[in-house]
Amino acid sequence: MTRFLGLGVFVVAVWLSHGEQEVGGSTSTEVRELQGLVATLTARLNSLQDRLTEQSSALEELKRQNQERPHVAFSASISSPRGENHGTFTTETKLVFNKVLTNVGDAYNPNTGVFTAPVKGVYYFRYTGFSLAENDSGLSIFHAGRRVVSTYKYSSRGNTDNGHSSNGVTLLLAAGDGVHMQLWVNSWVFVDRRYNYCSFSGFLLFPVYDSAPLRKLDDSAA
Repeated sequence: MTRFLGLGVFVVAVWLSHGEQEVGGSTSTEVRELQGLVATLTARLNSLQDRLTEQSSALEELKRQNQERPHVAFSASISSPRGENHGTFTTETKLVFNKVLTNVGDAYNPNTGVFTAPVKGVYYFRYTGFSLAENDSGLSIFHAGRRVVSTYKYSSRGNTDNGHSSNGVTLLLAAGDGVHMQLWVNSWVFVDRRYNYCSFSGFLLFPVYDSAPLRKLDDSAA
């Protein structure tokens, strides 16, 4: 666009110069109008060039931010022999998903079962669970020591249906915040390393660079 506009300005300027020579230096109405047109086109050309420079700068800034943006994503399951129940326990127990499927950024620790946010940002977490019919199964995601979301499968006497469960949550985390999962009291999950029935996953949606305060969960939710 700027190339064609610049070419138009040049053509008009050459024509004006030739026209002035023909009239012996006198300034006609037509020449003044064309001079005004040249000034208008030149101003538009300069404006377009300024906008192009601004857009190029903005594009370079976006490229820089994308390159500097941390890449964080993980998925893990529980390693076990060829199928067994994990639980029951007399106290609520942290689940350690020690079979890593993906761990981009190494923010998830398969030895402790804790994901630690490397930067302040918005993250998404999800889990899946599977349990046999004979027992209850309760699962929760914890953030900074507080229960956030849960699922519960109740097993009544005579129930023969195995249970599947899943839940997910989007969290605003500060750098260093921890997220993990816990198995409820007197609950179990069925695990098998071949099929990864029970899994825990999370990833960074986007970092947060401003100084907005983090919203704390109500203590009553713990």
